[in-house]
Amino acid sequence: MEAQKPGQPTYPYSLHTNRELDMMLAGTKPFAAFSHQRVEGFEKPDALAGQDFEPHVKSGVLSEHVRTFRGTSEGVPLDVDYYFYAVPGEEWRVEAYSLLLELLHRGAWCSQLEWLQGRLLGYTDEQNEYHLARAYPDGWRR
Repeated sequence: MEAQKPGQPTYPYSLHTNRELDMMLAGTKPFAAFSHQRVEGFEKPDALAGQDFEPHVKSGVLSEHVRTFRGTSEGVPLDVDYYFYAVPGEEWRVEAYSLLLELLHRGAWCSQLEWLQGRLLGYTDEQNEYHLARAYPDGWRR
């Protein structure tokens, strides 16, 4: 789910963007995913929006999983590292999200996959339905 942009109407719920760590530690979010395209000047902490997951991974409160997707963009090699964080018992979301990303990197995306993404990230069905109704005003359940 995208972050709310200036000038957009507000959502009736708080977006997870840049609040993932606090929500996970509070027990209100099971899983978080971040992407880090390997380009000079853009480092892992930038991709994590300055959230410091490391001490919580070291203490075992959260687990960290890294997947790298390699491809090309307009003929130029492209490496993207994905950092996944899960609370204990929710590690299964890593593989599910990785499969979702494989579809994305193959050019497949639709409202149903976006619903799955939202569910994996911990949004409720009601929150997903609200978001998808806005993102796909012509209908997302087709």
